[in-house]
Amino acid sequence: MKNTFLATLLLITASFYGQTDKKQPYSPPDEARFAFEKEFPKTNAVWRSEFDGDDGNEELYVADFTVQGTRVSAYYNLRGELQVLEHAVKPNKLPQTIQSYLKKNYPTYKIVEAARIRKTPNYYTYEVGLTSDSKFYDAVFSDAGDFLQMVEKDR
Repeated sequence: MKNTFLATLLLITASFYGQTDKKQPYSPPDEARFAFEKEFPKTNAVWRSEFDGDDGNEELYVADFTVQGTRVSAYYNLRGELQVLEHAVKPNKLPQTIQSYLKKNYPTYKIVEAARIRKTPNYYTYEVGLTSDSKFYDAVFSDAGDFLQMVEKDR
């Protein structure tokens, strides 16, 4: 009886081991993928989806990739229209006006990420991710380096 129990336990354990969940790569809608391939030919991307919009109900399809050592994210809607293009920026490469503003107005906040954002063909902003007291904020600046707003975010 004891041997039968151990054999059964061994078989059950072995069957669970063989069923480990291997995450499949995300596949975006064809429209988003085709638009990305047209805009960034011969570029390999890792895809994911995010929800955005006023109610958080608009799904965007995000292609994460690297261009000349810089992390880039391209956000597409269901129709394959580019909504946002985000280039990572090293904190020490932010415009000097932004660095000075942050040092003066938020000296205790730590910069954890920064990006230059294009939402329309000729409109750019900088978003600087900051932490303070375990809270996360996005400081938003114009392309010229003027402070626009500070938004507390869920992390």
